[in-house]
Amino acid sequence: MSKNGYRLFKNYDPYITSNFGYRIHPITKVKTLHSGVDYGTNNKKLATYALEDGKVLATGFAKANGNYVYVNFPRLKKTVIYQHLDKISVKRGDKVTNSTIIGYVGATGEVTGIHLHFGMFPENDFNKSWNVRNWEDFEKYNYPELVKYVGSPVNRDKNLDQIEVTIKNLRTRTSPNGTILGYINSGIYNILNSKITADYTWYMIEKDKWIAYKKEYAKLYLKEEKEDDIVNQDSNSKEPKEETSNQVEEISEDNLEEESKTSNFIKNFFRKIIEFIQKILKKLGIL
Repeated sequence: MSKNGYRLFKNYDPYITSNFGYRIHPITKVKTLHSGVDYGTNNKKLATYALEDGKVLATGFAKANGNYVYVNFPRLKKTVIYQHLDKISVKRGDKVTNSTIIGYVGATGEVTGIHLHFGMFPENDFNKSWNVRNWEDFEKYNYPELVKYVGSPVNRDKNLDQIEVTIKNLRTRTSPNGTILGYINSGIYNILNSKITADYTWYMIEKDKWIAYKKEYAKLYLKEEKEDDIVNQDSNSKEPKEETSNQVEEISEDNLEEESKTSNFIKNFFRKIIEFIQKILKKLGIL
């Protein structure tokens, strides 16, 4: 896997097929500087994106590079090139963000398969010839994170489910494991939705703003039940018990009545048998 390659895609972590540095070129068989990093996508023509806010300097086609796009990123003070694209989605002069599709990974130019060649150099080198540019290894680049704070904390409300962010470097995303929007401002937020993933329980605290929960950097506050509701619940819970008790008493009285009827029937039955035997014995002159 790669250190920075994921920044060029959405929800996909590419693998490196050829590192930056000198190598034997797979087509020309000549040892030359490989001026970028090749990222594999399992032969899928995936969309590749701009790193952040920037501007398209040039697009075109070259025999070796295939379809290519140059983009300048002022904050980074770097210019980059996307090569071997199957299709280009921008034009010269376009302003881009990290949600802008630059193009789709392909196999145009001198290649052995579908991949993205990504090269980077100082922005002042754009007008220099290819071999004079100070090419840099994107995989060794320590990408300066854009520190941006978002979110509007609210007051504590015991009638709502809420979460309190207790640290200053908790990232907020557009969805669970989605695009990072920046850091969330510390404070209390209403819980609008939740989702459990393999790693975390995520809470939506504002529209399209999700944070991952962990007790080390957030506190959960569940809404409290009102005292009147608790009293009513207790009162309601007693009624079934009283009804059940009365039911038992009624059943017990019914059982006693049934038992009494059965006992009288048996007594009458044996009395009649005795009377019948006595009549027979009298006829025989025994009694």
